[in-house]
Amino acid sequence: MGISGRQIRSGQYRRVMQGVFIDHRIPDSLPVRVRAALLVAPPGATVSHLTAACLWTANSMRSGFVHLSYQEASQCNRDEIRVHRFTYPLHKSARHGVAVTSPGMTFMHLAVVLDLVQLTAFGDMLVKRKVISLDELRGYARAWTHHGRRLGQLAASFVREGVDSNPESNLRMLLVLAGLPEPAINPWVHDVDGTPRYRLDLAYLEIKLAIEYDGRWHDDPLQQEKDRARREWLRSQGWTIIVVKAEGLYEDPEPTLDRIASELQGRGVPVAPRQYDYQRYFGTVLPTEDDPFWG
Repeated sequence: MGISGRQIRSGQYRRVMQGVFIDHRIPDSLPVRVRAALLVAPPGATVSHLTAACLWTANSMRSGFVHLSYQEASQCNRDEIRVHRFTYPLHKSARHGVAVTSPGMTFMHLAVVLDLVQLTAFGDMLVKRKVISLDELRGYARAWTHHGRRLGQLAASFVREGVDSNPESNLRMLLVLAGLPEPAINPWVHDVDGTPRYRLDLAYLEIKLAIEYDGRWHDDPLQQEKDRARREWLRSQGWTIIVVKAEGLYEDPEPTLDRIASELQGRGVPVAPRQYDYQRYFGTVLPTEDDPFWG
């Protein structure tokens, strides 16, 4: 049943995309935009690429296109939709009630869209969400014979289990690409009786060196007080804590790397000469809030 122009003008409905309106009380979300796109796109579409990635990881894109893939020639003259065509079979799964490329296929499709650090962060999120295991992801990448094979396999080798956030992924990759030893991910620090007390972002356990990323949420006064108490206790247990903020990760990472390298060397950990692969991905500008694989 259609909606009259009068109803639209009344404010009862809001525009989702060209030709699709929805009750104004329903909030905007990626699943809503996907369903709207499927209403006006040619039949047989599979949600893919960045759109599928955000559906698999519960990461909401505030803007951008809805990406749809087909196995036959299809056209869709809609500004909000991007159509992709593939000659090989699409591996599909159901997500939010619509057909979506499988986690492994989505990962490999994005190997021709994202860079190494972004793709690794996406892989970390897939594994964290338990929509694919680490072994399954690496196996899928090894078996891939289409575009993006080399980068996809490399990124899959860097994917780890137990990563909680994109900045943690990015910080770990900064260290590894600079040639520093890879730290443990989200390890627990235990009380004297063996009870888990606090969990760290990244750590070199043998030398009690912790590396913590403080994002915007750490600016909240209540969170700052929790951080202060937590870090006081850790220092009382012999831990050294290096706090990294967005600027020290994305804009100017050299001082961050210098300090971590110095702390490692001061504790007798061998540090290889600095590698500069990280400069391809870090040291430019802060990520935007719309980037689902950075901030």
